[in-house]
Amino acid sequence: MKTSKSYYFCQLIGTLLFFSFLLISSLSAKEGDIDLSHELISFIKSITFTILTTHFILRVYIKKHLQNNQSYLKVYSVAILFGAIVATSVAVVWGIALGDAEKSYFSLDYILLNISVYLFVFTLWSGLYLAITSILERIKLRQQLKDQELASLMNQINPHFLFNSLNTIRGMIYEDKDKSAELVTKLSTLFRYNLSTDTKAHTSLGAELEVCHHYLAIEDIRLGDRLNVSFSVSPESLTAKIPTMGLLTLIENAIKHGIAHLQKGGTVTLNSKVENNKLLIEVSNPFQEELVKSGTKVGLNNLKQRIGLIFGAQGQLNQQSSGNIFTVSLSLPFEVV
Repeated sequence: MKTSKSYYFCQLIGTLLFFSFLLISSLSAKEGDIDLSHELISFIKSITFTILTTHFILRVYIKKHLQNNQSYLKVYSVAILFGAIVATSVAVVWGIALGDAEKSYFSLDYILLNISVYLFVFTLWSGLYLAITSILERIKLRQQLKDQELASLMNQINPHFLFNSLNTIRGMIYEDKDKSAELVTKLSTLFRYNLSTDTKAHTSLGAELEVCHHYLAIEDIRLGDRLNVSFSVSPESLTAKIPTMGLLTLIENAIKHGIAHLQKGGTVTLNSKVENNKLLIEVSNPFQEELVKSGTKVGLNNLKQRIGLIFGAQGQLNQQSSGNIFTVSLSLPFEVV
């Protein structure tokens, strides 16, 4: 639920449970005939006074004065005392207007009893309110830090990808000017996507595949017949949530560190499926270890960190080489975008 709805739900349920307990205890202690209508009116009155006072006096006062960096103890103490006085005053007026004519609502005993009860109730409410708001603030802070870290990692991808893309164009300029011009056009399409998703930490596998096809069209111009692709993507996996530019990173890594170094090239293989509520993605490519240059591994390390931030321990990235085949596997919780 949203925070506001959660607050009102907890406010109502908590007050109902508390005064229901008091009502049951009171009825159990009484002997003789019980005026149920009187007890019910008193029950409703107590709940109404408590909810209105805690919401419009305690909560408003606490939120207003804590913004001025005042002492928590001072703010909560004043709010509790003021709330108890207001609630007791309303109870006295209510009693005089609608209560038992034979009962003295101005008596010191009646006033002290009401103040004591409301002091206890409002102290309990304030303790719960402080605990819950502190937890929510910590959750909000963690989310802000997580978002900042994700944004930082997303920004890290851009210069890395730009560097690799410009190197691709640079290698083509003196070989084929027409192809170089076509490369620039396709790269502009790719960067337009990158700019449009710059603030999005995740996207769907289907949307990411479209971008990969643009990238593969660029590499096809550069590598020609040396580059082959084999995609096997299950229909249900197309709506699955993955990190933005995550699949593109794997495809780029397969070509840059594998296919591009092989004289006869090779095939980049992509398989994706949904199994046991998990999205399983596997990208593999042939490679020759002695030809692979030692890089910074920015792409894969970046992707691994983003997976951890988005999916937590449920998301995994694994890499292995068997013979002359290098494989990267992703296992992510299946969440529809």
